[in-house]
Amino acid sequence: MALLLAASAVLLMVRRNQESWLIFGLVVSLDIFLLGILTYIAKKGGIGPQIETLFYLTSGVRRWLQLRVMTLGQLGFLVAVGRYLFPPLLLALALHHSLSPWLRPVRRRAWMVFLLPAATLVVYYPAVFKQLTQNRLGLQKWFVRASFLWILVYLALAAALLIYEYFSVRISYMRRRYLAKALLPLSMAVLFAMYCPQDPAQIYLFYGSDYMWLLGLWYLNPILSPGRYLAVLMLTAAAGVACFVTLLRNTQTYILKDKEELVLQRKFDAANMGVSVFVHSMKNQLLANRVLHKRIKAVLAEPQPDLEAVRRYSAMLDEANEGLLGRMEELYQSVKAKSLYLTVVPVSQVAQKAAERFQAKYPEGRLRVEAPEDLRILADTTHLAEALYNLLTNGWEAMVMAGRTGEGQAVSLRFYNERLYTVIQVADQGEGIPKAEQKKIFDPFYSSKNSNQNWGMGLYYVRQIVKSHLGHLRLESQPGKGTRFLVLLPRYTVREKDGPVLLETGENKEITLPRGTEKL
Repeated sequence: MALLLAASAVLLMVRRNQESWLIFGLVVSLDIFLLGILTYIAKKGGIGPQIETLFYLTSGVRRWLQLRVMTLGQLGFLVAVGRYLFPPLLLALALHHSLSPWLRPVRRRAWMVFLLPAATLVVYYPAVFKQLTQNRLGLQKWFVRASFLWILVYLALAAALLIYEYFSVRISYMRRRYLAKALLPLSMAVLFAMYCPQDPAQIYLFYGSDYMWLLGLWYLNPILSPGRYLAVLMLTAAAGVACFVTLLRNTQTYILKDKEELVLQRKFDAANMGVSVFVHSMKNQLLANRVLHKRIKAVLAEPQPDLEAVRRYSAMLDEANEGLLGRMEELYQSVKAKSLYLTVVPVSQVAQKAAERFQAKYPEGRLRVEAPEDLRILADTTHLAEALYNLLTNGWEAMVMAGRTGEGQAVSLRFYNERLYTVIQVADQGEGIPKAEQKKIFDPFYSSKNSNQNWGMGLYYVRQIVKSHLGHLRLESQPGKGTRFLVLLPRYTVREKDGPVLLETGENKEITLPRGTEKL
C-alpha cells in the first residue's frame, strides 16, 4: 500500500495529466479501502499470530490501528469511500486508454460513470443508511446486493475495455506500449476484486445483524482449506507485486521519455551554439574551392592548356559546391522558422510531392506508394512532404548500400488509419539499423554516412516536423531485414456541428479547429 502510494505520487509529479490523476486516485481509493479493512480486522480481533504477521508485519502495527478512536459509522464510511470510488475510477481509466472511434462519445461523457457511485455513497452515509434501513432487514440485503452487483459490472466493463483495446491494436510497438499501461489497472482490479465483498453495512451493523456480520470476511473463514488459503495469499501477493512493478515501469518510462526530450533539446542548443564550427567548416571548403580555382587558372595560363585537367578540376569544383549547397540547405531547413500552416489535405497530395522530390534526386529509384484518395489529414504539405522525402531518400540509400535494388525491390510509402491515428509508413529493404545506433539517429548532427556529404540533420528535422503536427515518430528495424519508420498523426475527422476536430491522442484530448487554415 505504501509503495503503491509513493510510486503513484512520483508519477503524478513527473507527468501531471489526466492518466496520472486517475492512477493516483485509483491507488488512493484502493489504499483507503484496504486500510479500512485492516483497521476493522484489528478492532474485531480473533486472528492468530500468523495472520497478524501477514496483515500487519508486527503486533505493534495491529495494536496501533486497534487503538484508533473512531465510531463504527466513521470506520464503515472509510471503507465505503474506498470501495465505491475505485470502480468508477477504474472504468474512467479504461475509457481513457481506449482509442476506439465508436467510444468517442462515451469518453466525452466519462463523468457519468461517477453518478451511481455518488448516489451509493449518499445512501451509505452512516446517518442516511441508519435512517433508511433501521429494522428493515430486507432493504439492508437489497442495498448490499445492489451495490455489489454494480461494482462487479464496473469491474467487468473496465476489464473488457482494456482487453479489447489490446487485441484491437495491430502495430506491434503500440501493442507492447499499451500492454505496459493496461497491466496496472488490471492487476489493481484483481487485488480489489478479492476483497470488494466487504460491505460497509457489515461494520455499521456489527452488533445488530448476524447476516451482516458474516458479509465480506471470506478471507478469514476458518473452513478454507490450507491449499485454498495459500492460493488466496499467493494471488494477493502476485497482484500487489504486479501493481507496484507496472506502476514503477510506467513512471520510469515517462521519466526516461522526458529525459530524452531534454537531452535532445540540449544537444540542439549546443549545436546552435556550435554553428561557428560549421561556419569554419564551410570556410575551409571555400578555401579548398579557391585552390581548385587557382589550379584551373594556372592550367589555362599555359601556352597549351591541358583541357582534361581543366575538366577534372571543374568537376571537382562543381561537386564540392553542390555538396556545400546541399549541406547549407539541410541546416537551414532544420533551424528555420517554426511556424507551420496546417490545412486539410488529401494524403495523395502529400505523397505526390514527396515522391516528386525523391524521383528528382534518384531518377532510377523505385518507390511503391499506397495513398487512398479519400484519406485526409491536417498537415503542412510542404514541411510534411519534405520530412517524408528525407525518410524515402534514407531508405533508398540504405537499399543501394545493401545491394538490394533489383526487380521487385522498392521503398514503400503507405498511408492508412489505425485507431485514432493516421499512420504514414516508410519501409525499406536495406541492412537495417543496429540497436546501438537506433537511439542516436535522431540526434542533431549525428550521421553514420560520409560526414563530408551529410550533416546528420535529416532525421532530427523529420522528428521536429512530426512533433509540430502533434504526431509521433517511431522506428522499427531488424538488422539484415530492413527498417520501417512510422509517422503517427492525429486522425482527422469532421463533426457536423462544430466543424473539423483534431484528436491529439498522446494525451487523449480533442482540439476543435475552425474551418480553414490554422497556424501553429
